[in-house]
Amino acid sequence: MTQHFNKGVLFYHQAAGQGNLYKSIGQVTESLVQMCDDLTIKLSKEEGDIKKFCDTVAQNDDHSYDIFFILGGDGTVNELVNGVVKNELNIPIGIIPGGTFNDFAKTLNLAARPVQAAQQLLEAKVKSFDVLDINGHIALNFAGIGMMVENAENVDSNSKKVFGKLSYIFTTLKVIADPETYKYEVKANGESYSGETSMILIANGNFVGGSRIPLEDLSPCDGKMNIFLFKNHNMSLIKDFFHVKDSMNWNDITENITLVSTDEATLETTPNTKMDIDGEILFDTPAEIKLLKDKVKLLYVDIENE
Repeated sequence: MTQHFNKGVLFYHQAAGQGNLYKSIGQVTESLVQMCDDLTIKLSKEEGDIKKFCDTVAQNDDHSYDIFFILGGDGTVNELVNGVVKNELNIPIGIIPGGTFNDFAKTLNLAARPVQAAQQLLEAKVKSFDVLDINGHIALNFAGIGMMVENAENVDSNSKKVFGKLSYIFTTLKVIADPETYKYEVKANGESYSGETSMILIANGNFVGGSRIPLEDLSPCDGKMNIFLFKNHNMSLIKDFFHVKDSMNWNDITENITLVSTDEATLETTPNTKMDIDGEILFDTPAEIKLLKDKVKLLYVDIENE
């Protein structure tokens, strides 16, 4: 049954979309207008425009909007999620993938192409999802340090446009060959974990960098974040990480990656290092990280009951 909303907004960014952006907008709105009596299309010219719009809606106590749509990549989605969560707007979000990886769109079982994803939203359901609070910034999907930050910094924006995911693969191989390492201490569940690492991943969603995290019982709705502490950086570690297992046996059978499941943690590194938050490098360690339960409503495709 098609969801029905009175008034909605479709946000898009100039850098978003696959192929011809304006053609994509026209195609996706064919589906969205079937869901909304009144649909406004808003261009985000600069970073922060979407957040400002959410601030204005909250300040004016405007209850006329009952759905937000976003056509964009993971960073643009993150901006909208921050605007909704921080302003406590009880407005669901429909994500239309328009970036390189579209990680959380995969978690929502949405197709990679905008037109197909918009069509799926017609029959999608509304569900509450957890988010991460990292030093006061909201992350829907993940946070991390180390190789993922180096990888993101090494990808040239022009090569990203031309080669897409391949550009990340090339830089990943380069980073694995000579990564930076950090001393770290993570405190969670009343315990302290310390050592030397080339990467730490804090996951809420099921996908990072276009690949599925191989933790069978990982869920962005279970009230837990999953912290992966990588002990070394060779190719065997990558092979080890992508061997599927569950949280009950992960630490028993995985030698080089420790898993910590928790709802609250602190992270310190020596030296302090940059953090990647949903694909955006925003600040350095140290970090206080909290799992906020059921903080954002999203449209998702229920493949189990199709």
